Amino acid sequence: MIFSFKQKKVVTLIFLMLFSFVVFNFALFGQSQTDNYIESKGQKNVQYLVKDIHSIEKPYNYIIGKTKYFYFEILGILSIIGAIMFGVLHGFGRYIAYKKNPVKMEYVNSEFIYNIIIRLGHWINAIAVVVLIITGFSMHYIGPSHQLGLVHNIFGIVFFVCNSLFIFYELVTFDFRQFVVEDWELKEGIVKQAMFYAIGIFKQEEHPYHMERKHRLNPLQKMAYFSVMFFLVPFVGFTGITLFSPDLMSFFMNYIGMENMKYIFVLHLLSAFAMVSYLFGHIYLATTGDTIKQHFEVMITGYHKVFKYIKS
Repeated sequence: MIFSFKQKKVVTLIFLMLFSFVVFNFALFGQSQTDNYIESKGQKNVQYLVKDIHSIEKPYNYIIGKTKYFYFEILGILSIIGAIMFGVLHGFGRYIAYKKNPVKMEYVNSEFIYNIIIRLGHWINAIAVVVLIITGFSMHYIGPSHQLGLVHNIFGIVFFVCNSLFIFYELVTFDFRQFVVEDWELKEGIVKQAMFYAIGIFKQEEHPYHMERKHRLNPLQKMAYFSVMFFLVPFVGFTGITLFSPDLMSFFMNYIGMENMKYIFVLHLLSAFAMVSYLFGHIYLATTGDTIKQHFEVMITGYHKVFKYIKS
């Protein structure tokens, strides 16, 4: 059966609404089972302590604001510093190259790339991620408070729902194909794009791959975004939901045991470091378009400005 464009939009909207309803009721059902689960496990006090960030103790062996994992902390901090330094040094090199040989371009036209669903989801998710990073690391390094915990949990739910809807939308509309690296890209596209970032961009060469409606991402972006959006983000969400409500994730907690909850904290922390590193890299690489603001504008307006390079 072939649907028209409008029919596809209606079907997609219906699926999104149904999925939201299922997610909401699943969470609600999980909460309604809290007392039964806790009492059957005989861990009512322990379960309460998970939600009381002032009183986390054994069997978790992790106290927010006090427990530190030296090697993991160093590894995470170094990864963030590395991402920042890459942006600073690479950006400085681009600045010097531009001063020596300014690029001349001519505006051609604008092509519509991102619809309102993708753009709105992107910015809601971006706000949620920033708030989660600030509140999460504040509690980990400065110390917990009920206010920080409440804000972190609220935006954690926003993050989880937003990304669940994103994955569902990608699957229903088959838009996930934009993130899949094709055979030819594995053979030559990735190397070609990497060489551009490493050498070509400093020679003021034209981008090897330009954004189009059917091909929004270059080969390296496909690899990075697919890994982050379909693996790292769900992992952060899964560990976060497990910490937020162990009873909701009782099927998982029954398997690993409450005594191993501390490892969920560690995994959540490591994935948070990875998210911060990715965020810095993502923001910097967004400036590597034909103009510095080109990629930012397309995520605001939906339109990608096309430029023609003029050889001097």
